[in-house]
Amino acid sequence: MPIAPARPRRRPLLAACLALTAVALLAAPPAAPAAAPAPQEPPPRAEPDPAANGDAAPEATADDVFFDTLAVNVVNVDVVVTDRQGKPVHDLTKDDFELLEDGRPVEITNFYAVRDRRSAPAVARLPLPDREIETLPPGGSPAAEEVPADQRLHLIVYVDNLFLRPFSRNAANREVARFLHLNTRPGDQVMVVSFERSFRVRQPFTSDVRLAQRALEEMETSNAFGQQQLAERRAVVERIETARSIGEAQTHADFFAKSLHNDAEHSVKALKELVGSLGGLPGKKALLYVSEGVPMAAGEELFALVDARHGQQASSQLMANRYGLRRQFRELVARANSNRVTFYALDAAGGGAHSSLSAEYGRSDKSYVEVAFVEDANRQEPLMALAEGTGGRAILNTNNFAGGLAEVAADLDTYYSLGYTPPNPGDGRYHRVEVKVKRRGLTTRYRQGYRDKTLESRMEDGTLAALLYGASINPLGIEVRLGRAVAVDRGTYRVPVEVRIPLGRIALLPQGDQHHGRLRVALAVLDGDGETSAPAQHPFAVSVPSAEIGRALDSFYTYAAELLMRGGNHQVAIGVNDELGGESAFVRQMVRVGD
Repeated sequence: MPIAPARPRRRPLLAACLALTAVALLAAPPAAPAAAPAPQEPPPRAEPDPAANGDAAPEATADDVFFDTLAVNVVNVDVVVTDRQGKPVHDLTKDDFELLEDGRPVEITNFYAVRDRRSAPAVARLPLPDREIETLPPGGSPAAEEVPADQRLHLIVYVDNLFLRPFSRNAANREVARFLHLNTRPGDQVMVVSFERSFRVRQPFTSDVRLAQRALEEMETSNAFGQQQLAERRAVVERIETARSIGEAQTHADFFAKSLHNDAEHSVKALKELVGSLGGLPGKKALLYVSEGVPMAAGEELFALVDARHGQQASSQLMANRYGLRRQFRELVARANSNRVTFYALDAAGGGAHSSLSAEYGRSDKSYVEVAFVEDANRQEPLMALAEGTGGRAILNTNNFAGGLAEVAADLDTYYSLGYTPPNPGDGRYHRVEVKVKRRGLTTRYRQGYRDKTLESRMEDGTLAALLYGASINPLGIEVRLGRAVAVDRGTYRVPVEVRIPLGRIALLPQGDQHHGRLRVALAVLDGDGETSAPAQHPFAVSVPSAEIGRALDSFYTYAAELLMRGGNHQVAIGVNDELGGESAFVRQMVRVGD
């Protein structure tokens, strides 16, 4: 079940992803749940499988035994390859590619070629002008194409109302709705979000594209603040024109730049937190960012105007450097690359100088024209940086949004996924990636690097993805049981949790007269207000007498803990990692606490 849209909050961030709240924390420190008792306590036992003849299962203890963990983290690099005419190339094989990390060749162990997704069956869509509705076949939705989980598409449409005018936003959204209409395929997941000084999930991930289209349509009546920014900027330009000194003109420009910089910082922060929350989501992730551009240096064109009108040579430009956002955008690109998120940026301003100083005020003298170029470059630079840095595209300087979106569709329809095991898994460092194609005359686009996350980071990402987006993956076959809530005080409750882990699904290695394994459990809770606890993790060892290993493989190891919650509806996500076998499982359950 997808998460409900988060309520607007004072903080301009996705509170449901990152905010720590006392209403959903582990009741005890994660190092001391019932699954890892102190030495003087009786060891936990593996529960017998009811189908195992009813015999008692051998005892499994959480001894402090250490082994090297098995790192099976595979890095996937999605590569778009085009010919000299810019058309997708369909016929490449694994042998046509060379992959390098930090300048050193690495072996391509996984190769997946996506060739023309448009050949997949269509899904039901809302009718659009000049096109008949495509209906579902008898019996419901068509079966999704057999696509590996790590290649399924998650598409996020992000509408930045803070940097959009209503008319531009609505025109762009209609073309995006058409894009979804024509290009969504079975198995794709689409989410629609917006930002207007607070983050809002307008449609959680869904395979029903009609819901995403409806969310875009309903946005047409909502606020967009680009027009307000334009009016404020116009007033500042007039004050600069009538200023009696360069100092007075700089003061006017500085006041506007400070306010704009604050808005831009909040916008970038919300993007970073959304991108961060997508880290544990499996598959290919594309983020279609709709805006009229975010200034790389807030107010830069106004400081340029001050210098131009008062005969200075870039003295005011030094003041603009205080409001730069290059570092924040570099961090956003790095986070997107680490989480396999590709940016597609759509400049809803369209073609022409929509708000340049020369066009806006009917002035064509040289200083206004030059400043207009500064303004356009300033707002478009971040869009290009996001797209180019993550292997995507930027749709700029055109009113033909459909044509630009068709190129985005071509990227999603035909690409190559190159997978490899990193040489130094889990080192937490950022690594450069380079892809070479052995055929001449071809152009490639791909993410330029990634951060090789630690096991703790990957467990946190996976648990949050299960919690927020319902991304349940359960190769270990774990079972979760939530017990009866017990009132504690003033509307708070203790809720027992049991995680049953089949011993036959985890790696148990012999050492002496015992077989040992090593597990890690992570828990997180999302409450009814959209607040989440930070995932609490606990690694521990499991030991089974070697003489009893045969019967043990038909039993469960039970990890027990307690959660402290307030009354209401909660989502509980549990992650389990088999550190020796390299497998992870993530599941989510809903619980109603109290009356």
